Amino acid sequence: MPTKVRYPEAMKETGTVVVIGRTKMDVRMDAARPEMCNQCRACEALGGGKEMRLRVPLTDGVGVGDRVAVELPHASPWLSMVLVFALPVASGVAGLQLGMRWPWWTDLLGLDPELCGAILGLACGIVAFQAARMVDQRYFRHIRVERLEGDGQMPQP
Repeated sequence: MPTKVRYPEAMKETGTVVVIGRTKMDVRMDAARPEMCNQCRACEALGGGKEMRLRVPLTDGVGVGDRVAVELPHASPWLSMVLVFALPVASGVAGLQLGMRWPWWTDLLGLDPELCGAILGLACGIVAFQAARMVDQRYFRHIRVERLEGDGQMPQP
């Protein structure tokens, strides 16, 4: 029996639906609790003063302009940085080094050792980035969205 993943300290914030796609929707988040909002530092990366938009799973009965509550599972920003930046770069460098040093690899491809290393390094980097993408999709499935009752459609500017 599979175990249910539990994320401690889920953050729940409100926002307004601004775009609806086939399977996802974009929510403009309110900064009602800046002490909680500043934990991930995503706003600093985007540049101060810009609105924060979050792509979340599509929820039935929600339309553009509706107010929603979004519950985000706790995630470490360090893990995200490692998965998106460090792991692909390290895998790419390791593949580059291995590709240049394996004589059977250069014989198989019939190319220069440096070019063989570049091909293997690129392949390893792409595989590592795809692994990070799979982790992101798993996290995305745990985001919960619910429509706030009593909040009707917001007037469009």
